[in-house]
Amino acid sequence: MKKVLIITYYWPPGSGPGVQRFLKFSKYLREFAWEPVILTVDNGSYPSIDQSLEQDIPNALHVYRSQSFEPFRWYNLLKGKTSKNASVGAIGLQSRSFFQRLALYIRANFFIPDARVGWNRFAIKKARTIFKEHDIDAIISTGPPHSSHLIADALKRIYKKPWIADLRDPWTTVFYNAYFPRTESAKKKDKQLEDLVLKNADSVSVVSQGMHDEFSDRANGISLIYNGFDDADFKGLKKVKNDKFTIAYVGNFKPNQNAVLVWECLKELGDKNAQFKSDLNISLTGNIDSSVVNSLQENGLKEHLSIEGFAAHHTAVQRMLDASLLLFVIPVSERNHLIITGKLFEYLATGNPILAIGPTNGNASALLKDAQRDEMLEYNDKDNILLQIEIAYTSWKINSIPQYSINDLERFTRRGLTEKLANKLNELSK
Repeated sequence: MKKVLIITYYWPPGSGPGVQRFLKFSKYLREFAWEPVILTVDNGSYPSIDQSLEQDIPNALHVYRSQSFEPFRWYNLLKGKTSKNASVGAIGLQSRSFFQRLALYIRANFFIPDARVGWNRFAIKKARTIFKEHDIDAIISTGPPHSSHLIADALKRIYKKPWIADLRDPWTTVFYNAYFPRTESAKKKDKQLEDLVLKNADSVSVVSQGMHDEFSDRANGISLIYNGFDDADFKGLKKVKNDKFTIAYVGNFKPNQNAVLVWECLKELGDKNAQFKSDLNISLTGNIDSSVVNSLQENGLKEHLSIEGFAAHHTAVQRMLDASLLLFVIPVSERNHLIITGKLFEYLATGNPILAIGPTNGNASALLKDAQRDEMLEYNDKDNILLQIEIAYTSWKINSIPQYSINDLERFTRRGLTEKLANKLNELSK
């Protein structure tokens, strides 16, 4: 069995889509004659912790951890906090305090391409040990943090092994860069690093068609490999009908996802229909930005709001299954038509109706159409937002929530997508 070194900052007990992607690949790679060897960080700065994900780590998997210089720890110590947790996306980045603005400036201009670059020199040292102990046939790096790709670039130069650079998000064009006060020299350096990785990697994998189009003229052997869903996560779970009409959002809820028009529609429906108002429950699971909560309160929806906070992945999946209507919102940002989040695949796997808000010409919209679900609605499409909510409520009320078929979603399973990754590895390691 050939061996592939996977360089990933995000790994259990960390949580989130960055962990899920290569945890699931590692779970299934052996079925396709590839033995994964993991290089990750020891005691990293994660937005959330989910110990339950460790159950998905394959038996006898070699996991190597190295120390790291973590600026988030110093940042939190200066604020008087003991937590080393990092923020998620743009959550909390709109603060206007002097300390926050100073920290953002330092992060944007002194840690390029990202604040995890302090891990690199330790990771490269640990990788030398891995190459001594294992006959490594290929290398994969996944980002963000995109500094992980610089580790792989250094190892490729030393050991001359084929390398796949996996990009889960755009690099220089990612939406949260708009929140960073970057100097022109910082932007230039970041772009140079992006170009370096795209040039030197033997292959590049991305998670959306839009990212494929963005990098195709600069990357070698680019391939589209979605995040997908693990059907094993749904086995043994049964949908439970809530005694409330539950609109559920599961995942990180960032300020540029604040679906104000949805909240206004819910208020309007409640004002018109006392029974709807009595039945309504808005369930938010995950890291929720304060601007979202404030908007809900401003629309008089506080009494209908259930903020569950971060939950273990199996609990999050159960909440998706139990929802009357799943809310999916693409962030408002430049180039947001490229965005497909990992959560969308799990939403699809529930078979539940989805209220999807975002660019109707985007990649997520095309995916919904491909899966034969309700179409993506524009952010300002009040009439159709109201209509979808009313249809879902009526279906719930008569105990007839439509269940969409998931039989045609095999191509989005983690196992099927792992096979695609293994085929790429086979191609490169001939």
